[in-house]
Amino acid sequence: MNDTKEKLWNIGFIELIAISFLSSLSFSCIHPLVSSYAVSFGAKIEAAATAVGIYSISAMCVRPFGGYFTDRYNKKVLLFISTLLLGISFFAYVFCKNITLLMILRIIHGVAFGINSTVNFALATKFIPKSRTGEGLGYYGVGQVIAQIIGPTIGLKIKELFGYTVLFFGSAVVVFGAAILFFMVFSYHEAVRPADSKERAGIVKILKNLIAPECIFYAMIAGLFSMSNGIVNSFLVLLGEERGIANITLFFTINALFLFLLRVTIGKVLDKTSLLLVVSVSLLTGAISMSMIGMAGALPLILAAGFIKAIGHVGGQVSLQSACVKRVDESRVGVASSTYYIGADIGNGLGPIWGGKVVAAAGYSASFFTMSVVFSVGILIFVIYELLHKNKKQVVKEA
Repeated sequence: MNDTKEKLWNIGFIELIAISFLSSLSFSCIHPLVSSYAVSFGAKIEAAATAVGIYSISAMCVRPFGGYFTDRYNKKVLLFISTLLLGISFFAYVFCKNITLLMILRIIHGVAFGINSTVNFALATKFIPKSRTGEGLGYYGVGQVIAQIIGPTIGLKIKELFGYTVLFFGSAVVVFGAAILFFMVFSYHEAVRPADSKERAGIVKILKNLIAPECIFYAMIAGLFSMSNGIVNSFLVLLGEERGIANITLFFTINALFLFLLRVTIGKVLDKTSLLLVVSVSLLTGAISMSMIGMAGALPLILAAGFIKAIGHVGGQVSLQSACVKRVDESRVGVASSTYYIGADIGNGLGPIWGGKVVAAAGYSASFFTMSVVFSVGILIFVIYELLHKNKKQVVKEA
């Protein structure tokens, strides 16, 4: 595939957005119901919560290996196999009637997701012109955002009307159909790069094959946005109940709506604006939105926070994701994408755990205010890092 081709909306890019959307839709239909499904067959709430969280942990653990295989083996085959494994996972939920089996399945499902999302992203970059990376990645995430908007409602309605079995079967059929259609119509050829003996030698070189060191800092900064998502998803509704704020779930609707609108409009701006400015502003808006939620006593301020949070989320994550891709050569895009997603996985897992400890010690408001402080510290660290990095490049250039 020719990366220099300036046409963004090519058939390969569209097909990858479609398969990402269908996989995300099936996931979004069942993910909010996993804990209630576990409770329905007698699992305790603590075990049900663990079953939910273990998914992200397994995805995080497999990502470095997913990136390694993505860079060395046929991406089309890897995406097809991992999508089939996702479908098998959805199908297998029907037969998990005890918490042990459910835990094992959640681990397998997380492994499939970790590989699938990594290879899909890496493959998508092959169809995005270098000069339009930010714009392309913005569009690439639109399908996932739409799935997050409509998936939980669809899943809940199917469960209420037909039960869990139909929900799991239906999700599996959608993913299986997407995998088969993808394999039949998607055209992609590449010269794979097998690892040689020199590349395998030495612990440092092994680690560089699994993790992109030049992307770690950006991945950790991006993880702050995921961390705030974990806190909001875990404690916003409870904060609303404590303060008597009715219809507080409209926050998610407003936030998702503007995530969608911004993703389809902001990409061109990101490609023409400095990373330092975009990420600094994004972290600042994240801090402001968390403070607004922490002090909110009525719905209007909550909804405004949802809008502001969307600005920071899209600007920060898309620009940092684009920066990770640009900092590696073409042969290491898979490792770069897996490194980026590791930051998101850590943030998603750490947010609820850390936030829960703050809530237990000081209440719901404190969890949002402290997240605002974390964002503020993140701005300082990011600015220092970028300025030092810029100065370092200038010194090297002059030398």
